[in-house]
Amino acid sequence: MRITSKLFILALVSLLVFTLVAGCGNKPVEQKDNAGETKSGITEEFISIGTSSSGGLFNSLGVAVGQLWTEKITGVKFSAQVTGGSGENSINIGAKKLDLAIVSGATAYEAVTGIEKFEGKKISNMKAIASLYPAVIQIPVLKDSGINNILDIKGKKVNIGQAGSGSEATSISFLTSFGVKLEDFNPQRLSHSNASDAVIDEKMEGYINIGGLGQGHQMKAMSTGKFKIISLEPADLREKFLADFPYYFPFTIKAGVYSDQDYEVKTVASSTLLVAREDLSEELVYQITKNLFENVKELAKTQSIANEITLESALNGIKIPLHPGAERYFKEVGVIK
Repeated sequence: MRITSKLFILALVSLLVFTLVAGCGNKPVEQKDNAGETKSGITEEFISIGTSSSGGLFNSLGVAVGQLWTEKITGVKFSAQVTGGSGENSINIGAKKLDLAIVSGATAYEAVTGIEKFEGKKISNMKAIASLYPAVIQIPVLKDSGINNILDIKGKKVNIGQAGSGSEATSISFLTSFGVKLEDFNPQRLSHSNASDAVIDEKMEGYINIGGLGQGHQMKAMSTGKFKIISLEPADLREKFLADFPYYFPFTIKAGVYSDQDYEVKTVASSTLLVAREDLSEELVYQITKNLFENVKELAKTQSIANEITLESALNGIKIPLHPGAERYFKEVGVIK
């Protein structure tokens, strides 16, 4: 009798524990709007953000916005993930291994339309949230490398970006447009940070950096006095590239952006996008978009690139569909009429 009672009590406790655990699974996360009223519709409790290699601009910005959203959006935790960059992020959005990601506008367009490296592997579930900042093609090279324009890299050791990254894909696209094949030089596939260190140590002649201005690794490299940044020339080939790839636009790096740079650099840029899986709830993406643009000044305290995030440029260079949650916010604030 005592054994039966103990078994009954044990079974009852087990049932109660199961019920409590099950009840903690996918509870909707309640939100408060500006009037203090409860909103429902957010069921995600843990959100992953695809960024880049550790220390890269995507990564540092992703960590910062993840912390911001975790603080501002009650009941949802955001975690920045170290990745290989735009290409890997796009693939993992498609495979539902990531919820959000930072991706170059060029890679996003290629992924959604199924062209270039995504031919036959179209990513159909990627939606844009906003344009963050221009991703500029920058090519720092050693001053004594003999490289004065992109055609001069033939026979040289030059980094094209980490394998699988958007930088690698973009480098190959524009080099091909300029008539430079991978077999024409010795392409390296390192992260931007590792590449800049290798060039500082004169183990390579240069590296192709595609991203925001003022990244730490490039600031460090330019401060050594060993580097110059070359323009994307010849100019006629630059114009051909812009015609072939309409999601790029002309861009000038003004003199003085970097140490030892008293000259303008003529190049091109695309937009850096925050993207989401299309099946994330409209309410969650609305809250993400709203809290991003309403807290730019706070972000800029630790991330100088955040000064580039504005409502005026929020839709620049976006060539893929917007997520309904982002569209709702942009209509609310008048960016979309």
